[in-house]
Amino acid sequence: MAAKLARPERQVVLISGDGAFGFSAMEFDTMVRHRIPVVCVVGNNGIWALEKHPMESLLGLSVAADLGPRTRYDQLVQALGGYGELVEAPDQIRPALDRAFASGLPACLNVICDPEAQYPRSSVLM
Repeated sequence: MAAKLARPERQVVLISGDGAFGFSAMEFDTMVRHRIPVVCVVGNNGIWALEKHPMESLLGLSVAADLGPRTRYDQLVQALGGYGELVEAPDQIRPALDRAFASGLPACLNVICDPEAQYPRSSVLM
């Protein structure tokens, strides 16, 4: 919100994982009420990936690292009065971004991602 308020003429994109989005999703209520059109791209893989993959690698199992699969964060933002769209393929991302910015509303692009894809890690962790 601060970036958009500081530079209202600029397009502002927030990139978030689904776990992190869960901590701040209700900020969309504030953005809708104050007409702050930030676009959030949620990488939705249904897991706490920064924790799950290392736990599995180091311990052979993960504990409390799963989220709901394919949770419809886009519908949450729509319910609050923003723009929401489900994105299921990489070639859908750019057109979805265009529609989100064109809406003029706070927006959530809920991008379904592969939970098996691991983040690159330093050799210290793996």
